[in-house]
Amino acid sequence: MRRWEELRPELDAGGIEIITVSSDSPADIKGNRHKHGAKATMLADPELVVTTAYGLRNEKNISPKGIAALPIPTTFLVDAQGIVRWVDQSEDYQIRSQPDRVMAAISKL
Repeated sequence: MRRWEELRPELDAGGIEIITVSSDSPADIKGNRHKHGAKATMLADPELVVTTAYGLRNEKNISPKGIAALPIPTTFLVDAQGIVRWVDQSEDYQIRSQPDRVMAAISKL
Protein backbone atom coordinates (compact mmCIF):
# COMPACT_ATOMS: atom_id res chain seq x y z
CA MET A 1 0.00 0.00 0.00
CA ARG A 2 2.87 2.36 0.66
CA ARG A 3 3.88 2.39 -3.02
CA TRP A 4 0.29 3.10 -4.04
CA GLU A 5 0.18 6.06 -1.68
CA GLU A 6 3.40 7.36 -3.23
CA LEU A 7 1.57 7.28 -6.57
CA ARG A 8 -1.49 9.06 -5.16
CA PRO A 9 -0.79 12.45 -6.87
CA GLU A 10 -0.54 10.72 -10.25
CA LEU A 11 -3.63 8.60 -9.57
CA ASP A 12 -5.64 11.60 -8.38
CA ALA A 13 -4.61 13.60 -11.45
CA GLY A 14 -5.91 10.78 -13.65
CA GLY A 15 -9.17 10.47 -11.72
CA ILE A 16 -8.19 6.95 -10.63
CA GLU A 17 -9.64 5.55 -7.41
CA ILE A 18 -8.21 2.56 -5.55
CA ILE A 19 -10.61 0.23 -3.75
CA THR A 20 -9.25 -2.84 -1.98
CA VAL A 21 -11.11 -5.89 -0.74
CA SER A 22 -9.28 -7.91 1.90
CA SER A 23 -9.97 -11.07 3.86
CA ASP A 24 -8.67 -9.20 6.91
CA SER A 25 -11.01 -8.08 9.67
CA PRO A 26 -12.14 -4.45 9.84
CA ALA A 27 -9.84 -3.95 12.85
CA ASP A 28 -6.84 -5.31 10.93
CA ILE A 29 -7.66 -3.11 7.95
CA LYS A 30 -7.91 -0.06 10.20
CA GLY A 31 -4.47 -0.87 11.62
CA ASN A 32 -2.99 -1.32 8.15
CA ARG A 33 -4.50 1.99 6.98
CA HIS A 34 -2.83 3.73 9.89
CA LYS A 35 0.48 1.87 9.48
CA HIS A 36 0.77 2.65 5.76
CA GLY A 37 -0.99 6.02 5.75
CA ALA A 38 -3.40 4.60 3.17
CA LYS A 39 -6.16 6.82 1.86
CA ALA A 40 -7.66 4.19 -0.45
CA THR A 41 -11.06 2.72 0.29
CA MET A 42 -10.33 -0.60 2.03
CA LEU A 43 -13.19 -3.08 2.44
CA ALA A 44 -13.26 -6.13 4.71
CA ASP A 45 -14.39 -9.54 3.44
CA PRO A 46 -13.34 -11.90 6.26
CA GLU A 47 -15.99 -14.49 5.33
CA LEU A 48 -14.96 -14.32 1.63
CA VAL A 49 -18.50 -13.43 0.49
CA VAL A 50 -17.34 -10.90 -2.13
CA THR A 51 -14.33 -13.05 -3.00
CA THR A 52 -16.60 -16.02 -3.71
CA ALA A 53 -19.11 -13.91 -5.67
CA TYR A 54 -16.31 -12.79 -8.00
CA GLY A 55 -14.97 -16.34 -8.40
CA LEU A 56 -11.71 -15.46 -6.67
CA ARG A 57 -11.74 -18.03 -3.87
CA ASN A 58 -8.55 -20.11 -3.87
CA GLU A 59 -9.26 -23.43 -2.17
CA LYS A 60 -5.61 -24.50 -2.57
CA ASN A 61 -4.43 -22.13 0.14
CA ILE A 62 -5.57 -22.19 3.74
CA SER A 63 -5.48 -18.93 5.62
CA PRO A 64 -3.20 -18.61 8.63
CA LYS A 65 -6.38 -17.46 10.40
CA GLY A 66 -8.03 -20.84 9.77
CA ILE A 67 -10.25 -19.87 6.83
CA ALA A 68 -10.45 -22.83 4.44
CA ALA A 69 -9.44 -20.67 1.48
CA LEU A 70 -7.74 -17.42 0.55
CA PRO A 71 -8.62 -14.87 -2.12
CA ILE A 72 -6.76 -15.06 -5.41
CA PRO A 73 -4.81 -11.78 -5.52
CA THR A 74 -6.45 -9.89 -8.37
CA THR A 75 -6.32 -6.35 -9.70
CA PHE A 76 -9.13 -5.05 -11.91
CA LEU A 77 -9.06 -1.83 -13.89
CA VAL A 78 -12.67 -0.75 -14.27
CA ASP A 79 -13.71 2.24 -16.36
CA ALA A 80 -16.30 4.88 -15.46
CA GLN A 81 -19.04 2.78 -17.10
CA GLY A 82 -18.21 -0.22 -14.88
CA ILE A 83 -16.54 -2.23 -17.66
CA VAL A 84 -13.51 -4.29 -16.66
CA ARG A 85 -10.70 -3.20 -18.99
CA TRP A 86 -7.74 -5.12 -17.52
CA VAL A 87 -7.14 -7.96 -15.04
CA ASP A 88 -3.96 -9.12 -13.31
CA GLN A 89 -3.95 -12.25 -11.12
CA SER A 90 -1.54 -14.43 -9.18
CA GLU A 91 -2.18 -17.95 -7.91
CA ASP A 92 0.36 -17.23 -5.14
CA TYR A 93 -1.51 -15.51 -2.33
CA GLN A 94 1.67 -13.65 -1.34
CA ILE A 95 2.16 -11.95 -4.72
CA ARG A 96 0.26 -8.77 -5.54
CA SER A 97 0.15 -6.70 -8.70
CA GLN A 98 3.16 -4.44 -8.99
CA PRO A 99 2.17 -0.76 -9.13
CA ASP A 100 4.44 -0.11 -12.13
CA ARG A 101 2.71 -2.91 -14.07
CA VAL A 102 -0.72 -1.51 -13.21
CA MET A 103 0.31 2.05 -14.08
CA ALA A 104 1.60 0.80 -17.46
CA ALA A 105 -1.77 -0.84 -18.11
CA ILE A 106 -3.58 2.36 -17.11
CA SER A 107 -1.49 4.37 -19.56
CA LYS A 108 -2.62 2.07 -22.40
CA LEU A 109 -6.34 2.50 -21.71
